[in-house]
Amino acid sequence: MVPQKCKDVRMSAFPDKIVVGVTGGIACGKSTVCKIFETLGWDAISADSCAHFILKEDRNVIKQVVDRFGSQLLGRNGSIDKTELARVIFKSPDDRLWLENLLHPKIRLRWMNFVENSKKTKIVVEVPLLFENNLNSLFTKTISVYASKSIQHSRLLERGIPKYEIESRMEVQMKVTEKADRADFVILTDGGLNTTTFQINHFLTLIT
Repeated sequence: MVPQKCKDVRMSAFPDKIVVGVTGGIACGKSTVCKIFETLGWDAISADSCAHFILKEDRNVIKQVVDRFGSQLLGRNGSIDKTELARVIFKSPDDRLWLENLLHPKIRLRWMNFVENSKKTKIVVEVPLLFENNLNSLFTKTISVYASKSIQHSRLLERGIPKYEIESRMEVQMKVTEKADRADFVILTDGGLNTTTFQINHFLTLIT
């Protein structure tokens, strides 16, 4: 697989801005790609950071999560422990769907408000479930960040995720190959930071 040429730039939900949606599999390097965009002058936000804020600050959401899963998910500061929550929902498709229905509309509203209010005209948004939720029409272009399965495994182990959980987490997500097929552009992250940066710069020449 090699990075592909972009199709014609399409209109997004933000016609006065270039808004790039970044997706990909777990531990493929999405956050790293977004940080590189930031160093190149882009504004950036991630759906995960929005979820973190909601699970920390939205008392109504916190109450609903505790009512369903129990108070053992509460951290010392009264927010939801995301690590424990992930372990719960990845064991149950019904619980995962329930949580997605609760959080995703709020997450989407938060990052869309961020884009709308950004003073910059170029914004990158990290959305892990971009294609699963059919959000590609909101973006000027989409990027799928791709890593080999062995690299994904090693990165997840470094994060302290037990080996027995890794496969189950990867199985419930859309395959990285399918995300790559759906995206306008693919960035491979097996080769290190310099190679990733080179690909991002190439992508920028195609859209500007």
